[in-house]
Parts: sequence; C-alpha cells; structure tokens
Amino acid sequence: MKQDNEIMLSVKEGDIQKLGQLFDRYSKSLYNYFRLYIRDRVKSEDLVQNVFYNILRYRHTYKEGASFRAWMYTIARNEKIKYFKKNNFSMSEIDPEMSDEKSHNPENDLEHKTDIGHLNMALERIPADSRELLILSKFTELPYRQIAEITGCANGTVRVRIYRALKLLKAEFFKISGE
Repeated sequence: MKQDNEIMLSVKEGDIQKLGQLFDRYSKSLYNYFRLYIRDRVKSEDLVQNVFYNILRYRHTYKEGASFRAWMYTIARNEKIKYFKKNNFSMSEIDPEMSDEKSHNPENDLEHKTDIGHLNMALERIPADSRELLILSKFTELPYRQIAEITGCANGTVRVRIYRALKLLKAEFFKISGE
C-alpha cells in the first residue's frame, strides 16, 4: 500500500485519479469527525466532499514531506469553522444512533446508547477548544504532533490541553450520569 504522502504528491503533479485512494482511506474518519460536531448525516457527507474538493483545489499547496493527515484535517477544520459561521450553528441534541457498534443484547444496547448519549452531552458542555482537541485525539486518533500542526500549538501544549480536556469531560460525564 502506497504511503499517503506519495499518493498526494502524485495528485499534486496532476494524477488526480489517485485522489480516490485517499478518499477511500479517509472519507469514513472525516465523516465521523464532522458527525461528532454536526449530528447531521447528509451535511457531514457534504462536508467530506468539500474537504476532498479543497484537497484537489489546493493540491499545489501540499508540501513534500508534510503529513497528509495533518494537512487534510487542517482543511477539514477550516470547513467546519466555515460551516459554523455560515449557519450560525450550535450543537444540537444528542443522536444516540451515531454509534456504528451493534449489540445483540437489548439491555447492553440501551446501556451503550445511554453512555454514548451522556458522553455526547458531556462533550457539548466542555469548551469548544477542549472538545476539538478530544475529537482530534480520541475519535480521529491523530497523534499529538499532527494535532499541534493542525491547531498551531506546540506539541507539549497540545498534550497538556488534552489532559485537561479529558479531566473536564470526565467530570461532566459523571455529573450527567449521576455516578
């Protein structure tokens, strides 16, 4: 399997057909990234399309040796910010169906959906910058150095902010769940 950076360099040089490989690899994780913020399936899919359109449109700005994932999530972050500004958007109520996990036990399924609901509520209650760091690190599983690139912070600063955000999230989760 070719490295993302090699594929993106090919796209940059004009082989735009290869962008499909990157789309296949990252469309689902981008969708999940947007879904955590927007809670609307169709709009999340649209934003994924916008990201790949912008990757194609701004391919000339991609630098050799740069992390493709960090560059892509920077574009995704900018799309999210643009979407929020354009729509005066605020986080909507919980959608427990966001989880793709399937359970065969109705009791476990209900408990799982309740936990996801509480987690989503807790995420909504913490400051937006903390929420963004948690989504980038825990849900999209980006390494701290790439999050530092995306957010323009130092690597150590990202580590500390994520640690603090996790403490805030944990406190909110336990308040909501009554534990």
